[in-house]
Amino acid sequence: MKYLLIIFLSFFLSYPICAQQTQTDENELDDDITVEKKSLIILTAAYDEDQEVAERVLSIISDQATSLGRFEIIDRNLVDQILEEQEFQLSGMVDENQVARIGELASAENALILDVVNFGQKGVPKEDDEDEEYEEDEKDETLFSWLVKKVVTESIDEIKKKDTMKIRLELENNIHTEFRGSVKIVNVETGISENSFSISASHTGGNRDASLEKVLKILSSQLRRKLKELYMITSEVFEVDGAYLNMLSGDNLGLTKGTMFEIASNHTIKTYKGKKLKMPGKTRGLVKIIDVGPEGSKARIIRKWRKIKEGHRAYELKAPPITTDLNFTVSTGDRYELSGKAWLNSFSEFTASINYHLGVIRDTRDNMDGYIGFGTDLKYGIFSGFGANGYLSLNLPFLFAGRGDDDGNNVISIFSDPSIDANLAVQISKERDIVLSASYVFTSMHGPWQWQKDTGSRDEDGSSITETEYAVWDDNMKPEFRPKGFYISISLRRLRF
Repeated sequence: MKYLLIIFLSFFLSYPICAQQTQTDENELDDDITVEKKSLIILTAAYDEDQEVAERVLSIISDQATSLGRFEIIDRNLVDQILEEQEFQLSGMVDENQVARIGELASAENALILDVVNFGQKGVPKEDDEDEEYEEDEKDETLFSWLVKKVVTESIDEIKKKDTMKIRLELENNIHTEFRGSVKIVNVETGISENSFSISASHTGGNRDASLEKVLKILSSQLRRKLKELYMITSEVFEVDGAYLNMLSGDNLGLTKGTMFEIASNHTIKTYKGKKLKMPGKTRGLVKIIDVGPEGSKARIIRKWRKIKEGHRAYELKAPPITTDLNFTVSTGDRYELSGKAWLNSFSEFTASINYHLGVIRDTRDNMDGYIGFGTDLKYGIFSGFGANGYLSLNLPFLFAGRGDDDGNNVISIFSDPSIDANLAVQISKERDIVLSASYVFTSMHGPWQWQKDTGSRDEDGSSITETEYAVWDDNMKPEFRPKGFYISISLRRLRF
């Protein structure tokens, strides 16, 4: 009995400690959650011949990494001081074997090493008109002809001298600049290269400085995108409130309004042949940051296919989802159309699309004429929720119809029938929607029917010369399109992310 009492007391007293330990473990963030900026030291590769240009590119890398807000850049003055103290090269160029030592002294996690693969600037001639040719007479010279030839030769020499100066000036003000480089990310602790990417840009025009500035501007946008992809944020949902949620990470990691994340359940651990494997969780939805705090952010759930709960992961998307529509339109036997749309940032309240159109339409002569074209939709969102979203759009098509006239000519006409559309998109799967649209065509515009007549003549390049002729219609009964009123269409939408 005495021993049983001791065992019971031991278990009872140890339970709170075990429970507290379990509670602590559950409340700890996993190692893959992004909670702080990544410290980074920026260096150039050893034996770089274009150190001046490399320094300017390094400055751009430093500026872009700092503006992203997710890197902590080690000050270059500290790097130079370390290089001097360790008797490394004072130029800032290092060998890969030195990276671990320098990074350790500078307290950096990673080292970014820039290697200039190729840099060059040269003047290139502009495209000129055809050169003038000077031919010399080979007839017997008289005194008069000799004097004339002398004057002409001196004039030609003067012209050539001016042309040479002109060409030199053009070369100095039409510089072609080309830059190619590689960037490597090295883990300071292990010395192993973790990632790498290439950058390149070229520009022709302006003097040396102006041409170089254009190239550096192109590199700047490339580097910003590449650096962001190097350090994508993994966050965690800590509160869900209807269509909104709160998550870790905020201004402390450079998050901004509009940044999108994919939500997924936590990974699971499975054992296979004695080895523990980390398996990814199931994806659950997309969210968009609407408010950024110092260390946390509020997001709106814009798409969901599984339940989202507290503790789920949030993975930053490299770019907004690509949204495309395939649209089918039928209008009481008078029109059949297949069109496609590519939306620009489709989850914004205001957005637009790039469209193509292919179809047939009935004209006033009761014939079905084929057409192709392009256009755009201007969209304004009205509501979103419960797996559906509604929006209004203004459709602006530019179409080219073709048919034969009464004289046997193949003629073309431009027309447009803008419409106001009311749309309802219903989610049917993770990446697919069905969109129902009711459209009202409030006006139509129709150009003349025309064709190109071959004149039988040719230009200097040997191409046929044509002229525009109007179509021939019996009794001047030219066909027109009058697509006014309502019609219904259905679209299949796909998202890629």
